Amino acid sequence: MSTTKLKDLPPRLQDRYGYRRTSVVAIAVGVLLAIVVAGMGGWTAYRIGNPEVRWKLLAWEAVAPDHTSITFEVNKGARTSVECIVRVQDKVRQDLGYAIVTVPPGTEYNQVTYEVGTRALGFTAEVLDCATPGDLHAPTPQFPPGTENPPQPWRPS
Repeated sequence: MSTTKLKDLPPRLQDRYGYRRTSVVAIAVGVLLAIVVAGMGGWTAYRIGNPEVRWKLLAWEAVAPDHTSITFEVNKGARTSVECIVRVQDKVRQDLGYAIVTVPPGTEYNQVTYEVGTRALGFTAEVLDCATPGDLHAPTPQFPPGTENPPQPWRPS
């Protein structure tokens, strides 16, 4: 058994058996491309793991059939104004109340309590999204046909 490698053969035998040396330029381009893809993947992972605005629903209470109290926290830049979408739904997941809440600039941490006007007693409440104005990405209101969103925010009659 021979231990001769193709790269050790004379050039005419290398041509005959199809051996071609990998170009240094091709290797450099491949390595550069791998570095760029890894860098973009790392940047994307960092942005997903560290969003500009973070929020968390802390508590909610269906106080009465005409309103629900929602308390949530928002972590953001101190100079940034943020809008949050909150909604209250019934047992069949139709909206009873839907509001866009503005959190003004000032501090990085805000705890907000908002009274959402509702059409009936709420079954579930949630904060759909919080983002800088114009960057909200949340579902549109899902009210049953023939109904509309009560006036927001809720005010005692």
